[in-house]
Amino acid sequence: MKVLKFGGSSLSDSGQFAKVRKIVESDPSREVVVVSAPGRRNSGDSKITDLLYLCHAHLKYDVAYDPILDMIKARYVEIRDACGLKIDIAAKIDEAFANVDKKTSEDYLASRGEYFNAMLMAG
Repeated sequence: MKVLKFGGSSLSDSGQFAKVRKIVESDPSREVVVVSAPGRRNSGDSKITDLLYLCHAHLKYDVAYDPILDMIKARYVEIRDACGLKIDIAAKIDEAFANVDKKTSEDYLASRGEYFNAMLMAG
């Protein structure tokens, strides 16, 4: 069995997703794929993990984080649409954030980047 790990740069957009898919499918023994959250697409871009940490900071100080969450959702929806996937990733993100509050751990929020990306990669 082969386990593959792809970092954020390798999964930053739909073009990168397509490359990863080819790598995974090129060898049937590649059964396990571990993904990071999407990284930067360019030097002016933000990593999804950084945006999730920012959401946590906003929660901690009772500042609205909706604009940041919208950026996160838009990024995943863009990847989903360009890859022709069917998963309602925006609903999954809304569901994950439905009950977060200032007591929600930073680790939980940061881990959602990998969680959402794994959903897309599985699709």
